[in-house]
Amino acid sequence: MGIFFGILCLICFCLLSAKAVTAKLRLKKIDRALTIVHKPVSVFLIIMCFIHIIYVVPILINRNELVILSGIASVVFMILLICFCHIIKGRKKKLLWHRILTILMAISITGHFMAYIIDFNNYQKNIANIGFDDINFVTVQDGIYKGKYDAGYIYAKVEIKVKDGIIISINLLEHRNERGANAESIINDIILKQKIDVDTVSGATNSSNVIKKAIENAIKSGN
Repeated sequence: MGIFFGILCLICFCLLSAKAVTAKLRLKKIDRALTIVHKPVSVFLIIMCFIHIIYVVPILINRNELVILSGIASVVFMILLICFCHIIKGRKKKLLWHRILTILMAISITGHFMAYIIDFNNYQKNIANIGFDDINFVTVQDGIYKGKYDAGYIYAKVEIKVKDGIIISINLLEHRNERGANAESIINDIILKQKIDVDTVSGATNSSNVIKKAIENAIKSGN
Protein backbone atom coordinates (compact mmCIF):
# COMPACT_ATOMS: atom_id res chain seq x y z
CA MET A 1 0.00 0.00 0.00
CA GLY A 2 2.93 2.32 0.62
CA ILE A 3 3.83 2.47 -3.07
CA PHE A 4 0.16 3.12 -3.97
CA PHE A 5 -0.02 6.23 -1.78
CA GLY A 6 3.42 7.26 -3.01
CA ILE A 7 2.15 7.21 -6.60
CA LEU A 8 -0.88 9.29 -5.56
CA CYS A 9 1.53 11.84 -4.06
CA LEU A 10 3.48 11.94 -7.32
CA ILE A 11 0.29 12.48 -9.36
CA CYS A 12 -0.81 15.31 -7.04
CA PHE A 13 2.58 17.01 -7.29
CA CYS A 14 2.51 16.76 -11.10
CA LEU A 15 -0.95 18.37 -11.16
CA LEU A 16 0.21 21.21 -8.92
CA SER A 17 3.38 21.73 -10.96
CA ALA A 18 1.45 21.71 -14.24
CA LYS A 19 0.05 25.13 -13.37
CA ALA A 20 3.44 26.72 -13.97
CA VAL A 21 3.49 25.24 -17.48
CA THR A 22 -0.06 26.26 -18.36
CA ALA A 23 0.57 29.79 -17.11
CA LYS A 24 3.75 30.03 -19.18
CA LEU A 25 2.03 28.72 -22.30
CA ARG A 26 -1.00 30.92 -21.61
CA LEU A 27 -3.44 28.05 -21.69
CA LYS A 28 -6.07 30.09 -19.90
CA LYS A 29 -8.86 27.52 -19.57
CA ILE A 30 -6.57 24.79 -18.25
CA ASP A 31 -4.75 27.28 -16.03
CA ARG A 32 -8.06 28.49 -14.59
CA ALA A 33 -9.15 24.91 -13.89
CA LEU A 34 -5.84 24.13 -12.18
CA THR A 35 -6.17 27.29 -10.09
CA ILE A 36 -9.58 26.13 -8.84
CA VAL A 37 -8.30 22.68 -7.80
CA HIS A 38 -4.92 23.93 -6.52
CA LYS A 39 -5.87 24.12 -2.83
CA PRO A 40 -7.91 20.87 -2.70
CA VAL A 41 -5.13 18.99 -4.49
CA SER A 42 -2.56 20.51 -2.12
CA VAL A 43 -4.54 19.32 0.90
CA PHE A 44 -4.98 15.88 -0.70
CA LEU A 45 -1.22 15.73 -1.35
CA ILE A 46 -0.45 16.44 2.30
CA ILE A 47 -2.89 13.76 3.47
CA MET A 48 -1.57 11.17 0.99
CA CYS A 49 2.02 12.02 1.93
CA PHE A 50 1.45 11.34 5.62
CA ILE A 51 -0.48 8.13 4.89
CA HIS A 52 2.47 7.08 2.70
CA ILE A 53 4.84 7.79 5.61
CA ILE A 54 2.70 5.74 8.01
CA TYR A 55 2.89 2.74 5.68
CA VAL A 56 6.62 2.95 4.89
CA VAL A 57 8.06 3.73 8.35
CA PRO A 58 7.81 0.09 9.55
CA ILE A 59 9.79 -1.13 6.50
CA LEU A 60 12.41 1.63 6.24
CA ILE A 61 15.08 -0.72 7.56
CA ASN A 62 14.73 -2.69 4.31
CA ARG A 63 15.27 0.36 2.11
CA ASN A 64 18.41 1.87 0.60
CA GLU A 65 19.77 5.01 2.31
CA LEU A 66 19.18 7.13 -0.81
CA VAL A 67 15.50 6.17 -0.86
CA ILE A 68 15.15 7.22 2.78
CA LEU A 69 17.14 10.48 2.49
CA SER A 70 15.41 11.63 -0.70
CA GLY A 71 12.04 10.84 0.87
CA ILE A 72 12.88 12.86 3.98
CA ALA A 73 14.08 15.75 1.78
CA SER A 74 10.77 15.70 -0.14
CA VAL A 75 8.76 15.95 3.08
CA VAL A 76 10.99 18.71 4.49
CA PHE A 77 10.67 20.83 1.33
CA MET A 78 6.90 20.28 1.30
CA ILE A 79 6.60 21.46 4.92
CA LEU A 80 8.80 24.49 4.22
CA LEU A 81 6.72 25.31 1.15
CA ILE A 82 3.52 25.25 3.21
CA CYS A 83 5.04 27.31 6.03
CA PHE A 84 6.62 29.92 3.75
CA CYS A 85 3.37 30.41 1.84
CA HIS A 86 1.68 31.40 5.11
CA ILE A 87 4.55 33.30 6.76
CA ILE A 88 5.93 35.45 3.92
CA LYS A 89 3.84 38.56 3.24
CA GLY A 90 5.27 40.09 0.07
CA ARG A 91 3.82 38.62 -3.12
CA LYS A 92 7.09 38.69 -5.09
CA LYS A 93 9.10 37.22 -2.25
CA LYS A 94 6.45 34.59 -1.64
CA LEU A 95 6.42 33.66 -5.34
CA LEU A 96 10.24 33.45 -5.38
CA TRP A 97 10.39 31.07 -2.44
CA HIS A 98 7.47 29.09 -3.82
CA ARG A 99 9.41 28.50 -7.05
CA ILE A 100 12.66 27.67 -5.26
CA LEU A 101 11.07 25.17 -2.89
CA THR A 102 8.94 23.66 -5.66
CA ILE A 103 12.07 23.04 -7.74
CA LEU A 104 13.88 21.52 -4.75
CA MET A 105 10.85 19.39 -4.01
CA ALA A 106 10.70 18.25 -7.65
CA ILE A 107 14.39 17.27 -7.55
CA SER A 108 14.00 15.34 -4.29
CA ILE A 109 10.83 13.57 -5.47
CA THR A 110 12.52 12.58 -8.74
CA GLY A 111 15.54 11.35 -6.79
CA HIS A 112 13.28 9.42 -4.41
CA PHE A 113 11.44 7.74 -7.27
CA MET A 114 14.64 6.86 -9.18
CA ALA A 115 16.38 5.57 -6.04
CA TYR A 116 13.36 3.36 -5.32
CA ILE A 117 13.34 1.93 -8.87
CA ILE A 118 17.07 1.14 -8.70
CA ASP A 119 16.73 -0.35 -5.21
CA PHE A 120 13.76 -2.50 -6.24
CA ASN A 121 15.55 -3.74 -9.40
CA ASN A 122 18.57 -4.75 -7.29
CA TYR A 123 16.25 -6.63 -4.94
CA GLN A 124 14.65 -8.49 -7.85
CA LYS A 125 18.10 -9.45 -9.20
CA ASN A 126 19.13 -10.77 -5.78
CA ILE A 127 15.96 -12.87 -5.58
CA ALA A 128 16.38 -14.17 -9.14
CA ASN A 129 19.98 -15.22 -8.45
CA ILE A 130 19.13 -17.36 -5.41
CA GLY A 131 20.12 -20.97 -6.01
CA PHE A 132 20.50 -23.96 -3.72
CA ASP A 133 23.27 -26.57 -3.55
CA ASP A 134 22.65 -30.24 -2.86
CA ILE A 135 24.17 -30.53 0.61
CA ASN A 136 24.89 -33.86 2.30
CA PHE A 137 23.97 -33.30 5.93
CA VAL A 138 26.10 -36.29 7.00
CA THR A 139 29.23 -34.22 6.36
CA VAL A 140 28.08 -31.53 8.79
CA GLN A 141 29.58 -31.85 12.24
CA ASP A 142 27.35 -31.81 15.29
CA GLY A 143 26.80 -28.31 16.61
CA ILE A 144 24.82 -25.10 16.48
CA TYR A 145 25.34 -22.85 13.46
CA LYS A 146 24.11 -19.45 12.39
CA GLY A 147 23.49 -18.20 8.87
CA LYS A 148 21.87 -15.24 7.19
CA TYR A 149 20.88 -13.92 3.79
CA ASP A 150 20.05 -10.36 2.79
CA ALA A 151 18.16 -9.84 -0.48
CA GLY A 152 17.53 -6.16 0.17
CA TYR A 153 13.83 -5.95 0.94
CA ILE A 154 13.90 -9.32 2.72
CA TYR A 155 16.43 -10.48 5.31
CA ALA A 156 16.61 -13.67 7.32
CA LYS A 157 18.92 -14.89 10.06
CA VAL A 158 18.68 -18.41 11.46
CA GLU A 159 20.26 -20.67 14.04
CA ILE A 160 20.24 -24.40 13.37
CA LYS A 161 21.18 -27.41 15.47
CA VAL A 162 22.67 -30.43 13.74
CA LYS A 163 23.24 -33.83 15.37
CA ASP A 164 24.25 -37.12 13.73
CA GLY A 165 23.78 -35.62 10.27
CA ILE A 166 20.23 -34.52 11.02
CA ILE A 167 18.79 -31.02 11.45
CA ILE A 168 17.28 -31.15 14.93
CA SER A 169 15.94 -27.60 15.13
CA ILE A 170 15.85 -24.30 13.24
CA ASN A 171 15.39 -21.06 15.11
CA LEU A 172 14.46 -18.03 13.00
CA LEU A 173 16.32 -15.24 14.78
CA GLU A 174 15.26 -12.46 12.43
CA HIS A 175 13.00 -12.14 9.42
CA ARG A 176 12.54 -8.69 7.89
CA ASN A 177 9.80 -8.77 5.29
CA GLU A 178 6.74 -6.90 4.08
CA ARG A 179 4.09 -9.52 3.30
CA GLY A 180 6.04 -12.74 3.68
CA ALA A 181 5.46 -13.69 7.32
CA ASN A 182 3.68 -16.88 6.22
CA ALA A 183 6.98 -18.12 4.80
CA GLU A 184 8.21 -18.85 8.32
CA SER A 185 6.21 -22.10 8.32
CA ILE A 186 8.67 -23.48 5.75
CA ILE A 187 11.06 -24.27 8.62
CA ASN A 188 8.86 -27.17 9.75
CA ASP A 189 8.85 -28.61 6.23
CA ILE A 190 12.66 -28.43 5.99
CA ILE A 191 13.08 -30.27 9.31
CA LEU A 192 10.48 -32.88 8.32
CA LYS A 193 11.97 -33.60 4.88
CA GLN A 194 15.60 -32.99 5.92
CA LYS A 195 16.35 -30.98 2.80
CA ILE A 196 16.61 -27.28 2.05
CA ASP A 197 14.99 -26.92 -1.35
CA VAL A 198 11.43 -27.74 -0.32
CA ASP A 199 8.37 -26.14 -1.94
CA THR A 200 7.94 -22.46 -1.17
CA VAL A 201 4.97 -21.19 0.82
CA SER A 202 2.20 -19.92 -1.45
CA GLY A 203 2.02 -16.12 -1.48
CA ALA A 204 5.43 -15.80 0.19
CA THR A 205 7.81 -17.21 -2.40
CA ASN A 206 10.56 -14.62 -2.01
CA SER A 207 10.62 -14.80 1.78
CA SER A 208 10.62 -18.61 1.54
CA ASN A 209 13.70 -18.58 -0.66
CA VAL A 210 15.51 -16.06 1.54
CA ILE A 211 14.87 -18.19 4.65
CA LYS A 212 16.02 -21.31 2.80
CA LYS A 213 19.19 -19.54 1.66
CA ALA A 214 19.92 -18.41 5.23
CA ILE A 215 19.55 -22.04 6.37
CA GLU A 216 21.86 -23.23 3.59
CA ASN A 217 24.48 -20.65 4.58
CA ALA A 218 24.23 -21.84 8.20
CA ILE A 219 24.73 -25.45 7.18
CA LYS A 220 27.67 -24.56 4.94
CA SER A 221 29.36 -22.85 7.87
CA GLY A 222 29.36 -26.25 9.60
CA ASN A 223 31.10 -28.10 6.77
